Amino acid sequence: MTYSTKLTSIIFSLIFMTSFAHADISKARNFHSFDENLLTSGQPAQSILETAGDDGIQVVINLVPTSEGIYNPKEAETLEKQGIKYIHNPVNWSDPKASELESFLAAMKQAEGKKVLVHCWANARASAFAYAYRASQNPENAEQGYEDLKQIWKDVAGYNLDGNATWQDFLKTNITKAQ
Repeated sequence: MTYSTKLTSIIFSLIFMTSFAHADISKARNFHSFDENLLTSGQPAQSILETAGDDGIQVVINLVPTSEGIYNPKEAETLEKQGIKYIHNPVNWSDPKASELESFLAAMKQAEGKKVLVHCWANARASAFAYAYRASQNPENAEQGYEDLKQIWKDVAGYNLDGNATWQDFLKTNITKAQ
């Protein structure tokens, strides 16, 4: 095999591997799958967003306010180029509002039957709002869902639902309204 042929083979292999590179959505920060259609995570890396369509994602709901440093201004365009519906529903971490949850629940209703990724910075807000949605759909499992939520928060470094009165109160007040 000549040097030229070897070089061509190497270049072709690199191009082939690069074109099929895929950043798996499950590699997003603090990823959690509630079921095949409801996924939550922290802020996905740009490379993950660029291939979200390959994972079957049809809708992304971003709870990160534009004022947070982790907010990705390229996210909407990146997703929409893949035919993924992008919904920006910002939620203030230190002062979540019932209106933010109502908007989220309305977005989830529109996305029924679709594969949805809900994300925030670390998957605390996202998992809490996903819990609220699940409780609204299946009230008899709300108690178990709350225990699941506490475990998700424990898996996120520095977060503890039992020690966060703001979010405990928010969820207690708004879950019954959502059901």
